[in-house]
Amino acid sequence: MLILYSLAGCQSEDEELEEEYPETVTYDAKWNERNRDIYRYLLSKLDKPSRDRIYFVTTTPMTEWGDTGEWETIPEDEIQAFPDAALYRPASEAYLKDDNVLEKDTDAAAWMQWMSVISWISDTEVEVEEGIWCCPLGGGASRKTYEKVNGEWTVKDYGPSWVS
Repeated sequence: MLILYSLAGCQSEDEELEEEYPETVTYDAKWNERNRDIYRYLLSKLDKPSRDRIYFVTTTPMTEWGDTGEWETIPEDEIQAFPDAALYRPASEAYLKDDNVLEKDTDAAAWMQWMSVISWISDTEVEVEEGIWCCPLGGGASRKTYEKVNGEWTVKDYGPSWVS
């Protein structure tokens, strides 16, 4: 016997996610004077990458990767200033094929870590998207609002997130 229930007024998880995580986000993801301080903070907080995987890092949000991985490369001197971040490879050494992150020259499976400024709320408050991706069903992202208080960045608010 098949029983059907009407779920009038209920939303699917996808609909809820679309409301909280709209696709029409405009980013300010470039490594520039205004974004440098928050990006340095985020680089300093990167976890040490696992030795059995290849990790790359970029400021380009996933929605702007294009079909082949058109990633912004973070200046090498900026990455080298942070010991754990220095273990991530420059985005210019990776490419995207069929939604899979691969290392150039070897075609080895890899992971792309991104951190992208969405918008500045004030001179001391910024919304950021942080995520990681390797392949379909292998990634996720979240939004956070950071605030600089007494010269230190702290998380002020946790926004929506997704995992695949």
